[in-house]
Amino acid sequence: MHGLRESTTTGMWRVVFYERTGFRIEINRKGPWLPSRQLAVQWATWFNQHGQHVALEDQGGVLEKFNQGLPT
Repeated sequence: MHGLRESTTTGMWRVVFYERTGFRIEINRKGPWLPSRQLAVQWATWFNQHGQHVALEDQGGVLEKFNQGLPT
């Protein structure tokens, strides 16, 4: 689903928002911590459908791509 890789982390997750400025892609802001990956995926899907570039971050700091074309 959307290029996400499966993770073994079962802790907290959040949506990370990217901003494109020219050829650069930078983390603009981060959402609140959510209790499950499933809930974070639901929010990421909603934001993605509304034109936001997002990724998922687990509590260990590992980012998972959500949009095609974003850096890993």
